[in-house]
Amino acid sequence: MLTALDFGCGNGRIITRSIEAGIGEFQGADTYYGDGEIFARDGETVPPATRERIKLLMPGDALPFDDDTFDFVCSNQVFEHVVDLRGTIAELARVTRPGGVHVHLFPTLELVKEAHLGVPLIHRLPAGKRAAWARLFYSRAYYAKETASFEEWWQEMGTFLAEKTFYRPRAEYDAAFGRHFHVTHVEHQKLEYHLGRSRLRPIRALPRLVPTRLELMRVGTAVHLRA
Repeated sequence: MLTALDFGCGNGRIITRSIEAGIGEFQGADTYYGDGEIFARDGETVPPATRERIKLLMPGDALPFDDDTFDFVCSNQVFEHVVDLRGTIAELARVTRPGGVHVHLFPTLELVKEAHLGVPLIHRLPAGKRAAWARLFYSRAYYAKETASFEEWWQEMGTFLAEKTFYRPRAEYDAAFGRHFHVTHVEHQKLEYHLGRSRLRPIRALPRLVPTRLELMRVGTAVHLRA
C-alpha cells in the first residue's frame, strides 16, 4: 500500500480525500505556532479520522516518523515558510524510502506578484520600504476587503511577510534539494494540467509556448524529486 505524507497539510484536506477514496495510507504534518486551533481553519469541519493522522510540530521539531517511511511526499505553498531549508529537506529525505517520489509547489524570489499579499515585487523590497509600497496596492490586495483599514491589514499581513515568509531564488532550492534528490522541474506539466481542464483547445496548447521563466514569475516553481 502507498504510504504518503502531506507536508504542511493544514486541516488535512488531502488526507480526508484519500480516506474517502480509499487511496493509500496518508499522514500529515504541519507547524503549529500557537495562534489558534489548526483544525478550525478555513471554516471546515475536520473528520476525527483525519485529525488522528496529523502531527502538529513546533518550529524546528524533527518529523515524528521512522526512517524510510514514505513512498510519496507532497507540499503546496509550504517551502517559502521554512526557516531551515537544508535541515528540513534532510528530514524529508530521511523519512522517504529509496526510490520515493516528492512533488512540491511553492513561490520563489522570481515571482512578480507576491503570493500572500498580492502586491507586486514587495518581497524584493527592504523591510523598511514595504509599507509605503503596499499602501499603493491596498485596494486590490489579498484579504483587504476583510479589514477596515490599511493599518489593520498591514499589521497582520506585513508581519506575516516579514516573520514567516522567506523568498529564495530557484537556484538555491535546486542546490538544497540536489543534496538528497534527483530534481526535475515540472512547471509546464502543472500548467498543462490546469489548462487541460479548459474546453478551449487553443488554451490547452498554451503550455508548450510558455517559457519556464515566465511560469516562475507568474506562480512560482513545481519540482518532482526522486530519492
